Amino acid sequence: MPIELERPEFLYLLALLPLWWTLVWPRAGYGIRFTRGDSVREMVGRWRIPALFPLFLPIALRSLAIMSLVIALADPYRVETVEEVSIEGMGIGIVVDLSTSMLATDMEDSQDRLTVARSAAIDFARSRPHDELSLIGFAGQPVTRVPPTRDLDLIEQGVETLEIGLIRDGTDISAALLASANRLLESEQEPRVVVLLTDGAHNGVGVPPLAAARAAAALGVRVHAMSILGPDAGVRPGMVSGGASGAAAAAERMRTDMRRVLEGIADITGGRYFHASSGAALDSIYAEIGRIETPVEVVADHEERRPERGWPLAAGLLFLGLEFGLKGSRWEVIP
Repeated sequence: MPIELERPEFLYLLALLPLWWTLVWPRAGYGIRFTRGDSVREMVGRWRIPALFPLFLPIALRSLAIMSLVIALADPYRVETVEEVSIEGMGIGIVVDLSTSMLATDMEDSQDRLTVARSAAIDFARSRPHDELSLIGFAGQPVTRVPPTRDLDLIEQGVETLEIGLIRDGTDISAALLASANRLLESEQEPRVVVLLTDGAHNGVGVPPLAAARAAAALGVRVHAMSILGPDAGVRPGMVSGGASGAAAAAERMRTDMRRVLEGIADITGGRYFHASSGAALDSIYAEIGRIETPVEVVADHEERRPERGWPLAAGLLFLGLEFGLKGSRWEVIP
């Protein structure tokens, strides 16, 4: 921790000290004044103080005081390197399916999928205080509910207001993915991550999902894709076990298509695919994504300047005080 000077030019004043010494140096005719003659005998005899010591001591004290005050004028400071640890958040887009199939009550306690999805999304958002979050709802088209923000209350309010019927029905995963990626580009936070939740296979027109995934990957966006379906989704009472019913076979094809598309999106963008069959499973998936996308600790070194002028200033005043105290004593030295 070196000591540096803010105004080192003031040190040139020290060059005047030899001139001052020349002016005040004792010459013939200078002497030491005592109130009584026996004071000299007492000093020399009892304490054995050299006779010239009281003569030069005030000059030495004044010199030290001048040097200390000049150093204080030069404004010394100590440079310290401080290590500062900060949490570097990321940009995360929360994307939730709002198609009518999300009203299916195949979750635990007969809850519908959207209710479970809202609760899990809110818990996930609360666990990301360092990130900049955005919220996209989608069905046949995407809609931005909350643009990128660090206001977790705003995100929570946005999730709570997600409802079926806000937009036309359908499951356009490609449009949702591209809309969320574009929103993330509005943020300077990196890395950029999309957490997409749906309960159906893509049925939008236009850009295929895997092409949208390649576009997102080119923008540096990583996608974690989640499907949410109850264990008996698509199977109604009276259906023959083993998929003999045409409706059951169609449901199985939908599951397969959805999984294939979501796995492809995750693989292309460097994310992961998850499937949730209950609210508890969905909470665990969000927790796993939170562990995967851990905020980064950034360690930065920066220099802090701590003023040190107080010590030379105090020393200068102390030396002056000693000098004046000495001159006011019986050892007073006068020209």
